[in-house]
Amino acid sequence: MIIDMHVHPFCKEATWDDLNKIADAMWGIDPQKRKYMLKMLQNLTKNVSVDDYIKLMDKFGIDKSIIVSFNAKTALDLVLVSNEDVSNFVKLYPNRFIGYAGIDIPAADALEQLDYAITSLELKGLKLVPPVQKIDISDNKYDRIWKKMVDLNIPLWTHGGHQVSTGGSIAKYGHPMLIDEVAMRHEDLKIIIGHMGTPWFWDAYSVVLRHPNVYIDVSAHPELYKYFPWDAYISYNITHKVMFASDHPLVHWNKMIPSVKNLAINDDFKELILGKNAQKFLGL
Repeated sequence: MIIDMHVHPFCKEATWDDLNKIADAMWGIDPQKRKYMLKMLQNLTKNVSVDDYIKLMDKFGIDKSIIVSFNAKTALDLVLVSNEDVSNFVKLYPNRFIGYAGIDIPAADALEQLDYAITSLELKGLKLVPPVQKIDISDNKYDRIWKKMVDLNIPLWTHGGHQVSTGGSIAKYGHPMLIDEVAMRHEDLKIIIGHMGTPWFWDAYSVVLRHPNVYIDVSAHPELYKYFPWDAYISYNITHKVMFASDHPLVHWNKMIPSVKNLAINDDFKELILGKNAQKFLGL
């Protein structure tokens, strides 16, 4: 079993802002990467359907994917795939997709956005990117969001790590130690640290180790797996807290899945990462 905990449903059925605007926001700081990003987005929005995602999942043996929205309306005046899009895709393939909402958390109506996404659109979690949204999630003013999430019984996926793209992002807001404070104040809120906490691998490990409600995924940076403290997770018996995620299509499944399967860890740990841990986390 393979469960991917973080997939962007970039496809022609999704709602799109101007692609040049998106490319500028994501890679305007690097002309070559901006050119690549624009070309990729043009291809995805013209030629790739949500059905193609399912075909690719079948090809790579992926049983389920969590598909996500990202709302950076205040920070960038951008929404990358709306919550309505995610909900519609889940309805098309309810046995293959699980939907996580994005909300514009700095906005005055953030709580209402969250409630609508979960209770009306029936999404099952929340995705945030603090460096891009320019928020410190440890700030007490967001406690109302976390309390609402506990009431709704949904988990938080938060970008854990710096942000190498998206000009103007504030790297410190991706530091895992900010998650430490949220986990401490809200013990019933399940939290996933995305992207291994790159480059703060050991800080992320500390937060995962010390808080029963904090987990981590290995998305986006397979070239950095050699720096991730696999042995520490094994030695301290927290292998059940590491989950597979890709960031597909930004990092393709054809790179992510072999990278996990080729890790120098035992097969039992690989099976936990690829699907068993997520299966238990999601209550499947």
